[in-house]
Amino acid sequence: MVLRLTASAILFVAATAAWGQPTGTTTVRDCPTCPEMVLLRGGVFTMGAQAGEEEREGVPANMRGRAQPQRQVIVPPFLIGRFEVTRDEFTEYFRATRQRTDNACWAEGSDGKRYEYRGLTWRKPGFPQTGRDPIVCINWFEARAFTGWLTKITGRRYRLPSEAEWEYAARAGSTGPRPFAADATTFCGRANVGDQSLADAYKHRRDTARYGVCSDGFPFTAPVGSFPPNAFGLHDMLGNVWEWTEDCWNPTHDGAAPDHRPRYAGECDKRVVRGGGWFNEPWRSTSTFRFRDSSGHNGNMLGFRVVRDP
Repeated sequence: MVLRLTASAILFVAATAAWGQPTGTTTVRDCPTCPEMVLLRGGVFTMGAQAGEEEREGVPANMRGRAQPQRQVIVPPFLIGRFEVTRDEFTEYFRATRQRTDNACWAEGSDGKRYEYRGLTWRKPGFPQTGRDPIVCINWFEARAFTGWLTKITGRRYRLPSEAEWEYAARAGSTGPRPFAADATTFCGRANVGDQSLADAYKHRRDTARYGVCSDGFPFTAPVGSFPPNAFGLHDMLGNVWEWTEDCWNPTHDGAAPDHRPRYAGECDKRVVRGGGWFNEPWRSTSTFRFRDSSGHNGNMLGFRVVRDP
């Protein structure tokens, strides 16, 4: 696919190439309890999986092709949460608004299958959490309501990231499946995914094909910032919890525009989620793997991260 740029886009590309991403992490917090935000300078990057990447990562055949075709994408400057939204941050929103949230959440049963359980909520997701753990059991509508509240109290426009913005932030200038080198024994030092500590907590047999051979020390969610940041200073872009994006679900990147804007065509009763979670196999936690959930779905692997316009 050939990217044809307008004159204004060419000027933008030249400017962003000159800016570059600063070595240090520039952060902003618009209120004492607001999420800490990192300024990303924007630029142009190649979005999507390289040829053969999904096969090498072990993505099942029926899930391959979702991250293709590759295309170049223009991303203007924006701010994104340094961390996933935490329980403490969401609690502030709930106290201020008393916004109704669902009283049910999907979680794994004793048979290893997932069911919707009444009484499981973001306050009681089925496992212990601290206030610094990422919020879970939040659907897309609830995540968007949180961004609307932040917009109201700060006067700044908060929103969910587009899928392109999310991947740009997750890649942090890298071109492979992850911004770090990882194998079965080292992955647990970089991201919280389904591992031996999860297997022990659920009393599953030690299936190395499913749970790997390492332990990250967190059977469920980990407090944000427990793992090293990427080159943009962002934590847990891969692993910990899946993150909602603004985009409607489309089965591939085919037909997507060469810019950062969300896709509002497709199956809009479903939204794209990215990053993989604490329950999942490592092949789901790449910069390119795409999945979808119904907009009203609440799961104890589902959280979100916010972005803000400059």
